[in-house]
Amino acid sequence: MMDLLTEIYESMSRNKLRIALTGFSIAWGIFLLIVLLSAGDGLFNAMQKNFASDSVNRIRVTPGWTTLPYGGLPQYRQVKMNENDRQILMAEFNAEIIDAIPSVSVGALVSHGEFSMSTSLTGQRTDFLTAMNAKLIEGRQLNELDMREARKVVLIDQKTAKDLFHRDDGFIGEMVNVGEIPFQIVGVIKNATQGASYPLYAPITTVNMIYNPEGLYRNITLLTNQLQTVKENEAFDERIVETLADYRMFAKNDRNAVWVNNSYANYLQNVTVTRALESFIWLIGIASLIAGIVGVSNIMLITVRERTREFGIRKAIGATPRSILSLVLFESIGITMLFGTRRRNRSLPIRRSISAWSLLPISL
Repeated sequence: MMDLLTEIYESMSRNKLRIALTGFSIAWGIFLLIVLLSAGDGLFNAMQKNFASDSVNRIRVTPGWTTLPYGGLPQYRQVKMNENDRQILMAEFNAEIIDAIPSVSVGALVSHGEFSMSTSLTGQRTDFLTAMNAKLIEGRQLNELDMREARKVVLIDQKTAKDLFHRDDGFIGEMVNVGEIPFQIVGVIKNATQGASYPLYAPITTVNMIYNPEGLYRNITLLTNQLQTVKENEAFDERIVETLADYRMFAKNDRNAVWVNNSYANYLQNVTVTRALESFIWLIGIASLIAGIVGVSNIMLITVRERTREFGIRKAIGATPRSILSLVLFESIGITMLFGTRRRNRSLPIRRSISAWSLLPISL
């Protein structure tokens, strides 16, 4: 075995530049594969984080304005939604809908002391945190007593609270003014989707009593089940529009009359795109590895041609074909391992441990 290793070392020493260039192509191919796969995983993880709130079967139905005439009625009519629409959706889709959660929202100037900010006051039911995919981090949720008595209490987003109070905690029991009306903070939440707006959440009965006497809903959020594919969700969205079109008297092909935002369908589409991109990254990475493998193969072919006379002499003095083949193969393995094995820098973010052994079956 030592004789074989010695011969391989001497052979590689005679062609240092050629071996170095071949090894560089191997190392570069593995490096590109690692970087590309790491980038693909980073992109997918970032997508998962950004669309965490969309990974729930949640459909938000928002009324708009008609753009087409229908049944003798003119175009450009405002579509309004109230409790009747919620009841209709619950009755029509009772097999698919777990719950239908209404929302009422008004713009507001929220202030505490000398600090103020423009945001919105959103009226919600007690179970709205599920629909919002929000997390209660301090205090309590809205309860039925808040609803019945139309209490002036609010749940406040953590970022909004920090901006208003200029501290990190101790918000429960504090008062904030929504316009000129004081509300007491009973809970602090953290929204899964962070955006430019961080509304305050109050009982829907309170918001209706003060700001919305007509009882009109800004939107209705449907929590669904049994909808697992993009096609199922798209078909369900069409059925929602058709159902509301019959009740609210607008054309079923009028896409501006009712806006349907299907979070789970959007999430599935983004997953599909990301997976396709990951497959493309794999393709590029494997192509880079193949380039390195071809380089090794070419070098070994040149080596065999240069050493034809030597191999003939070996056979003449009794060397077996297997020993000669082993010499060539172990030399290719040595080159691959020398330049393809991951070394000391353990801080490098690597998706998977890819070493020279992944190339050996192809090199051989």
